[in-house]
Amino acid sequence: MRDWWSGSPARRRASALAPSTVPVVWARVALDDLVAIDAWLDEHVSPATALAMVTAIRRRADFLRDFPYGGRRHRRDTRVLRVLGTPYLIHYRLTAQRCEVLRVYHEREDWREDDAGLRPASARGDQAGLT
Repeated sequence: MRDWWSGSPARRRASALAPSTVPVVWARVALDDLVAIDAWLDEHVSPATALAMVTAIRRRADFLRDFPYGGRRHRRDTRVLRVLGTPYLIHYRLTAQRCEVLRVYHEREDWREDDAGLRPASARGDQAGLT
């Protein structure tokens, strides 16, 4: 019987093969999501809350540098990472060279059915606006 804290063998292999750090790059649409979140919170709540929320999202994305498998698998080649203490979710994709933040969603949005920005760049004919 496996120890409950040891995780699955596949997870252990994946983390053992993961590089020590991976660069995190943001798709243009994900940066647009951050701007929209900031604008909405600034208008409807407060500028301080908007700044705190966007900062929390950016810091949580930085977590992926050291723990690229930190989010749960979503579908195809994407993963989802919850921004702790907030209602936001970071959708990202891992490649051999980097972690690509594709979108930032509010948990109440219908993000499970939205493929915008989640298809591989080659399928859209662009580079997904990665910066």
